[in-house]
Amino acid sequence: MPRKQSHILVLAALVSLIAAGCSSSAKPAAGPSGTSGGAAGSSPNTASDVGVTPTTIKVGYISSQTGVASSTSVGSFAGAIARFDLQNAQGGVNGRKIELVPQDDQSSLTQFLTDAQDLVQNKKVFGVLPVSSFTFSGASYLNKQGIPVVGSAFDGPEWGLQPYSNMFSFVPPFSTTFAGKNYDYNFYGKFLRDIGVTKLAGVAYSISPSSLEAVHAILASAASAGVANCYTDYSVPFGAVDFTATALAIKNAGCSGTVAALVDSSNNALAQAETNAGSISKHWFEQGYDQQTLDSPAARRTDQGAYVSSSVLFSPSIPAVATMLGALQKYGHFKAGAIPNFGTWTSYAAADLFIRGLQAAGRNPTRQSFITSLRTVTGYDVGGLLPYRISFTGFGTPAMFPATACGYFVQLKGSTWVPFQGNGQVCGTRISFNY
Repeated sequence: MPRKQSHILVLAALVSLIAAGCSSSAKPAAGPSGTSGGAAGSSPNTASDVGVTPTTIKVGYISSQTGVASSTSVGSFAGAIARFDLQNAQGGVNGRKIELVPQDDQSSLTQFLTDAQDLVQNKKVFGVLPVSSFTFSGASYLNKQGIPVVGSAFDGPEWGLQPYSNMFSFVPPFSTTFAGKNYDYNFYGKFLRDIGVTKLAGVAYSISPSSLEAVHAILASAASAGVANCYTDYSVPFGAVDFTATALAIKNAGCSGTVAALVDSSNNALAQAETNAGSISKHWFEQGYDQQTLDSPAARRTDQGAYVSSSVLFSPSIPAVATMLGALQKYGHFKAGAIPNFGTWTSYAAADLFIRGLQAAGRNPTRQSFITSLRTVTGYDVGGLLPYRISFTGFGTPAMFPATACGYFVQLKGSTWVPFQGNGQVCGTRISFNY
């Protein structure tokens, strides 16, 4: 008889990317006047701050192109390039073209800080786009220098904490604790219940605040839906690929699902270890909904029948998604129809948010005017790319979290990602929890 496919449920460091409300906007982020770029008014452009000339704005970018975290962000620079080049083709922002200066943090805390210092002190950038699990190591330095920081809050708690009001994420800061409580949503528990999980294991990296928070959040969401916790392991080294003991422990505990906040390489290793152990748990990744998985025979075998959660449904029928995929093909050298990896699409979204901040800051932006003005923006949805809208007001409070939320789930069937229950969405309400 053929070997029965083992299923595990794995969730990676961005487990808390959620969706609240729906948007039908199909355009790139619009400026305060409703335009997406170009010159406005009659006053001249000036060299208004570091990294700003009358014709250009220089922006730094940091991600893990090599090292243990690179499996989820290799090539992600193309996402930021695609969004900025799309904007530049439309005239830039108030007549200025955006120049991107990339750095590789090599999946290292110390290298991230070195990269941040180099971008600010030597490369003289106006702001920084970090799409990295190691952003928290440079957060204090960037804050003290008054640098606008725009990205996705998946590395640590600083995105929602004072004094880091210079940091902006297109998702709420799930790793931030407010008055002793963390916040997330109960739709994860609903999804687990829908796919038949009754006993859930949790696995996280020991050094990653967001990995630890993600697992705690999912266990809390699961509990709200009546799904019991059967096993936890919060001692996994970052980037680990040996999960033999963990897989056996999960099997022996009788778990029917495993949630693990890990990068792709660790997720796949855990999946294989569960298969080797004869586990019967069900299979859900937060990362892996991309072309890399489809193009890898080994990954397709490991993930066959698995579910993956995402904040984006990569369907060209959604206008904003079609715009992104077209920009990646034209400016990022993607092949037609290719699905971007997590690092790539989040880089695109971070670049879009940076453009929105420049538009809010006015014709001659300064770092401080960027920070102050973007803090007044509400109803932001990455030009309609994501099915939620967030506000940048209420910094440092639970008001950063919408009251209701939805997330997408897809399943790998053969060589195709199929939306869960037709449209892929599962919705729920905000919950609070302690850990």
